[in-house]
Amino acid sequence: MSRKREILNDYADGGICLYETPEINGIRQYVQIRGKSRTAPLMLVLHGGPGGSMAGVCHVMQHEWEQTFTVVNWDQRNTCKTLAANKAAAQASAESGLEDYLADISGVIAHLHSVYSFEKLILAGFSWGSLIGAEYARRHPEQIACYVGIGQQVHYRDALRTSCETLAELTKDNPADAAKTAAVAAAAENVQEIDAAFLRQTQQFAMLGAKYIAKDAKPFPLKALFSSPFLRFGEKLSMLRADPKLFAGAYRTLLTHDFRTNLHFEVPLLFTVGDEDFVTPVSLLQACFDRIEAPEKQLAVIPKASHLCFYDQPETFFRILTEFVRKFT
Repeated sequence: MSRKREILNDYADGGICLYETPEINGIRQYVQIRGKSRTAPLMLVLHGGPGGSMAGVCHVMQHEWEQTFTVVNWDQRNTCKTLAANKAAAQASAESGLEDYLADISGVIAHLHSVYSFEKLILAGFSWGSLIGAEYARRHPEQIACYVGIGQQVHYRDALRTSCETLAELTKDNPADAAKTAAVAAAAENVQEIDAAFLRQTQQFAMLGAKYIAKDAKPFPLKALFSSPFLRFGEKLSMLRADPKLFAGAYRTLLTHDFRTNLHFEVPLLFTVGDEDFVTPVSLLQACFDRIEAPEKQLAVIPKASHLCFYDQPETFFRILTEFVRKFT
């Protein structure tokens, strides 16, 4: 058996390796289900971005998860395999906002009930996925055993402002980088629309953040992405060249949504964040954490980890995750 077929069928004996594009809310949406045991708790992972599918690198970033959980990766609207399955409808999905994404999560869960036996599932949201994930957990506790926010999105503009203030202090002895920081801060303060020009500014922000704040971050595994057995070549390119016009509604949601406007939850909550995360700096969550109402809540700050805290420090992240969710599954 080739290495590609071996990865795609990791859990053929006793587990599950299922790759489908069921119709959900009028479009074909890619749902990937993998796990060593069919009796393991089900965890639905909401990827970041918008447009940042995790399915193609699950064998690198989630292999340990699949030994303990049945892990579901879903490509959201206009993302990777879902985009490939709906190219003719891509423009129609471009304006999709919060309510559309929440309806899609309900549709994915309904589909999972048709192929898998469970009562409630673990919902995990990363970055942008944590925005829609927390909102879904708040509105639909009947579906959720517990919610895990990874790099929880609290308020996009405030996060940029906070990290730019940190960078301003760190770059004060480097005039060139200080000027770049000031330009990013000005763009973030005045942004009305997340378009290609603004995204180029955030790339500058990402480079500064990696240089001065996230010093212990691992490089993104590009080699694993390009050799991924889960993706066709065009899908790999779409991961690196996402068209911002395809996420206009999601970007408007990102600019306007504030996690802090309603802090009442009826499900247990775990938040994990890297201490070097400059995309969703932990200070924003710390400032409102005491006001969050939930049956149980935990905020875990992972040392020497950036936004991808589960990738930078996988053992620490997985220990925190399993210790928390085993109480509710």
